Parts: sequence; C-alpha cells; structure tokens
Amino acid sequence: MRYSKEIEKFLYGQYFFGGLRMAVGVSLPAVLCLVVFHQADLGFTIATGALGACVVDMPGPLKYKHNEMLICSVLGFASALATGLATFDVFALWATVVALTFALSLTVVYGNRWPQISFATLFMMVMTLEQHFTPLRALTNAAWILAGGLWYTYWATFVSQWQAHRIEKQALAENVFACVDYLLARAAFYDVDANLDDCYRNLVDKQTTAVEMQDAARAIVLRNLPKLRRGQLDASRVTLFNLFINTVDLHELFVGAHTDYPLMRATFGNADVMLFFRDLIRKAASDLEEVGLAVLQNRRPAARVNMKAEMRAIEYEIELMRKQGLPERQPEAYAAASATFRRIWSGVRLIDKMKKHLTSDTPGARTELRIDHTLMRFLSNRRVPLRQIFSNLTMVSPSFRHALRVTLAVAVGFWLGRLLPLTNAYWIVMTTLIIMKPGYSLTKQRNTQRIVGTTIGCAASIALIWFVKAPAVLLVFMFASMVMSYSLLLFNYTASVVFTSSYVLLLFHLLAPGSMRIIGERAIDTVIGCALAIGASRLFPYWEYRLMGKLVTEMLSATRQYLESAWWRGNAPEAAAATVSAVAGGLSRDAAASDERDFRYRLARKNVHIAFANLAQAFRRMMLEPKAHQRFVPELNDLLVQSHGLAAHITAAAPLLRSVAQHESDGAPALQRALSAVRENLTRAQAGEAPPADQTETAKLIKRDLDTMVVEIERAGTHTPEFVGELKLLTLQCKQMLAASQLIRKDAGAIRLPQP
Repeated sequence: MRYSKEIEKFLYGQYFFGGLRMAVGVSLPAVLCLVVFHQADLGFTIATGALGACVVDMPGPLKYKHNEMLICSVLGFASALATGLATFDVFALWATVVALTFALSLTVVYGNRWPQISFATLFMMVMTLEQHFTPLRALTNAAWILAGGLWYTYWATFVSQWQAHRIEKQALAENVFACVDYLLARAAFYDVDANLDDCYRNLVDKQTTAVEMQDAARAIVLRNLPKLRRGQLDASRVTLFNLFINTVDLHELFVGAHTDYPLMRATFGNADVMLFFRDLIRKAASDLEEVGLAVLQNRRPAARVNMKAEMRAIEYEIELMRKQGLPERQPEAYAAASATFRRIWSGVRLIDKMKKHLTSDTPGARTELRIDHTLMRFLSNRRVPLRQIFSNLTMVSPSFRHALRVTLAVAVGFWLGRLLPLTNAYWIVMTTLIIMKPGYSLTKQRNTQRIVGTTIGCAASIALIWFVKAPAVLLVFMFASMVMSYSLLLFNYTASVVFTSSYVLLLFHLLAPGSMRIIGERAIDTVIGCALAIGASRLFPYWEYRLMGKLVTEMLSATRQYLESAWWRGNAPEAAAATVSAVAGGLSRDAAASDERDFRYRLARKNVHIAFANLAQAFRRMMLEPKAHQRFVPELNDLLVQSHGLAAHITAAAPLLRSVAQHESDGAPALQRALSAVRENLTRAQAGEAPPADQTETAKLIKRDLDTMVVEIERAGTHTPEFVGELKLLTLQCKQMLAASQLIRKDAGAIRLPQP
C-alpha cells in the first residue's frame, strides 16, 4: 500500500471535505457568540441545533439533503420544546422523554436518511434534559436550537451549491477507487498461495462496496445531467457523465472476467501465465487509481502505467498453449485463459479511453449513453409514504421492536443518571442512542468501537491537557479533532469516536479549566450507556435471518431477470412493439430497439448488483450475531459465491449472445436449451424447490449438445474462425452458468428461511 496515495485520497476526498464543512458550520456560531457577544451558553445552544442538522449532512443529492435537514431542524425544535416544557417535574420529564424516544425511533420505518434524522432529533431532546426552564425560556431555547439547525442547513446548502462540481467529482472518484479495490480483489485469485475461500470472501465485500459507491455516484450524476448551452452540451458535465458510465462498464468487464479459478489453478499451478495475469490486473488497478486521483485533484492523469510486458507475455503463453495442444487436451482451461485475457485487455483499453477524456484539451460533447427521461428509472424512489408508520405498530415489525428496545434503554438510563453519583443522565442517554441500532450485530459492533474509541480519546485528552497549558493551542487541537471526527464517521467509526471524545473533553476543559473530574464522569457514563445498549439489544430481538428469506428471493429474481435481459438483448423479436414511442420521436426502428434492449440490460444489471449487495450485507450482519441465531451459514455463503459467479458469467455471455445472434446458426437450439435450463433452475430456486435426482444427467446431455454444436459448426467450415472462437467462449460461459445455477438451486432448496 502506498500511504502517500491514501493520504491524498483522504485529503482531497468527500469525507474530509464534508468533515471540514461540518466543523466550521457547527463551531462558527458558537465562536461568534463567545467572542462577539460574550454569551457562551447561547453559542452552545445554537451549536446544538447545528450539530443535530449536521448529522443528516451525508453525501447525496443536494435537493433531498436540504429537505432532510429542514425536517430534522423542525422536529428537533418540537422535541426540544416538549422536553423543555416538561423540565418542571422529573416524572413529567421522564414520561416526555420516553414518549418522544419511542415516536422518533419508530420513524426508521421510512428508511433512507430517517435513522439519522431520528438520532439527530433525539440528540436535540437529550441536550435539554439537564436544564430547568419556564415555558417562555423553553420556547426561547427551542427557538435558538431551531435557529442553529436552520443556520447549518443553509450553510451546508450554500457550500454544497458553491462546490457542486467538486462534490460530484468526489463522488465519482470514490466510485473509481471502489472499482480499484475490486480489481485488486480479482488479482488475488491468480496468486496460487492465496486461500480461495478468503479470496471469495474479500471479493464479495469489495463487490458490495463497489455497488454502494456506484449507487451514490449514480444518484448525483443522473440528477445533474449535462444540459444544452448555446446548442451544445456542457463539455465538463459530459466528461463527468462519461466517466461514470465508463467506470460502471469497466467494473462489469472485470466482473465478467470471473472464471473457473480452481480449474485454472489445477491446470497452470505456479506457471508464469498466472503471475502475468495477477500483475496485469494490479497494474490496471494502479492506472485506474491515477484516474481517480486526477479527478479529485482537478489535474491531468499521469502517464499510463506500462502494461505491454505483461500483455505480450500472456499473448505468448496463450499461443504456446495452442501450439502444445492445450485446446484439445484441456479445452475449458484454454478457453478460460483466453476469455479472461480478452476482457482484461478490453478493460485496459477502457482505462486508456478514460485517461484520454481527462487529458483532452477539447472535451467531446458526445455522451456514452443517449440522455433522455428513461435514465431516471435508474434512480431509487425517495418518496416516503407517511401512513407507513401506523402499519408498523405491531410486534411483527422489526422497527417497532427497535423502538421498544431504545425506549426501554433510554428510560432506564435516565433514572440511573439521576440516581447514581458521578453520572449525568444526558450523557448516558446519548451514549445509548449512539450505540443502539435496529440490528443486534450493528449494536454489538458499535458498542465495542465506542468503548475502545472513548478509552483512547480520554487517554489522549488527559495527556494533552497535562502537557499543553496554552488555551489557544488546545483550541486548535479541539477544532482539528472536530474535523477528523466528522471526516472519519462514515468509514472508521472507532477512530471517529477517538476524536469525538477528544474534542468534547477539550471543550469541557476549556469551559472549566483544571477540572479532571469531568473526564472520569464521562468515562463512567459511557460504560453505563454501553452496558444498557448491549443489554437492551437482547430484548424483543428480530434476528437477521428472519429478514434474509426475502433478500434471497429478491436476488434470485433479479438474477433471472438479468439472464432474460441479456438473452433478449441478443434475440429480441418483440423489440418493435416496445419502441413505438421512440420511433415516433425520430429514431429509426432498429436504433430504437437497440436502445431499448441496452437500457433494459443495464437496468437489470444494476438491479442484480443491488440485490446481491443487500443479501451480502445482511449475511455479514448475521455473522456478527450469536451462533445460536445464525441459520444456513454454509448454504448462504455458497449461494452468494455462486450468485456472483453466475452474474459474472451472464455479463461475459451477453456480448457473445449478441454477436452470435447476428449469424444464422444451426446451433441455436442447443444454446436455447442451455439458457432455458439456467432460467428454469433460477425459477425453481426462487420457489425453494430442491433439484431433481436426474439433474446431473440432464446437465451432461445439455453440455454434450453444446460440444456437438461447436464440433459440427467448426467442421462445416461455413463460418469464420472468429465466429467459431466466439461460439466456443459462449459455450464455455453457458456450461459455467449451468453449473452455477445447479448449485444455486441446490443451496436454495436447502435453505428454509421465513418470508417477512
């Protein structure tokens, strides 16, 4: 790992940029109130509202983020007002806190950003617990909190609009870097000393991250499509749009490079060709990483990484295999090596194309995809059905159970903070709210991270306060800790907690110099809050496996639809009926049909990756839960591996299906039978049906028909060698798809998970 590049990614990336924006937005009103008006309490109150709104300020489309911060500010005002009005009596305050906690925790049913909105509004409520207000003062306090929330909302909106182009570049760069990590995970398979199970596990993780980054970039790019200016598309926006499309296509090229790695390892072992493949992919990843850095730093990419030696060496090795008769002795291993090289070579060319776009002095005005309203179908629906919360008022709902757990933990934490010495109710409640998540596994993970981070943060703060006596220096350290806390929040929670603890304790020290008691009290409160959170997470559990049955079904359905879209893309007799409107709009019938096929294929491809990522994330969470509540682990793990492999084979077969369909061939029935068998396996797997006893024999007959088809066409001599070569590759992909679909059906037939 080159740490200099990792530092560059962080300093120029969206996380540090967002952390700086948050730190300035939260601290600026507090500093102004303290320095100009000499009212520290007022500054702290306004900062509370700003801090609540900044919780929702996460990467995403500006329009939705603005609305979400507004909603958060208004709900925060209402919760702070209700809590402030109840401070006259401890029982009234407890009842108000319990009611608000339940209601606001239940809003997680709306998904998307509502967990953040829920926490932010609860935070504003908690910061009012230790006060004693008259009705007028309660209204004034809530109004200042609202002012802080509105201040941060429009501060963040202004900065985001001002730096909109940069924010889009940062999202695209993160997408590129996720693709780089995926390439490196692919390269590991060619290291024969690497454990295959570990390679697959790492690949699934990197695939999940790549899909998340693609979805985040897609949400920004497609909502800011290039527009006409003086009759031409905005060249700079075209460049970013094309970069996103190229990155998605590049990811697909390497997804399609998936092959039978056990076969290749068994055939080639430690042969040079395996090392050449590994080094070529790693160099391609390094070249792509330079593209991402160039986008972040607004500069031209450096000269391309020289990959000629590896490419020529692989070409030589493949030619040597051909001369030594490997196509006859080991046809599948030879075809796997050849197909892999072709896709990697295509990926290298695509990276070159991306670099040329970024280095061109006159960016082209032509987009990789035709821009029209159909692109909006790639975006997720962000509408919230408000009545949905009422249908979740039942123990069947995981969100309802989560709200009950949080409410009980907060209720107990409130009383403990009031009864125990050296404790503060608001800090115990705050710790509980931070840690508790809808799932047990996330709560457990956050609990460990919180304890470790707080311990390190407290130790670092004590050392800093002990050795540094200058308030100005401590103030600089406090602001730097704020920036790092917000910057690391999304991808390294433990480190974020370290800096959060540091800046909070430094703040208390600056407000009350010389008091080390506060640090000890915060440590005690944190331990109590963590214990409450982990204890409450065992109440009314809704274990992850209960949600996974639906995710398995959705993934199998998405995979089947992806297969059908790739199949239809190459054999689309009904295309004319689907493209009447496009023809009326001025496109030729053939062009309209081609666009419709490409659109459906890309949409199905996106859906299958998202469905896979959802299941992989759920499986990862289940593995963090107690073993007694882990269900069908071997089957689900194999299902993930085989499903990713099947999607990769479909990706690799799609262009071959399209090419072969353009030639009249007597072998079409054999291909149709093979693809029909794959679709049938997926359909039966979705229904949970186990494979029949004669499945192996049926598969052998289909594979035999495919081999016979290739032999007959090759002997007939009626097609070009290039076509025959593509047909052989397609035959290999069909065999691998058939094998993967059989294993998927076997796993799905053994899995018996509840369907929520």
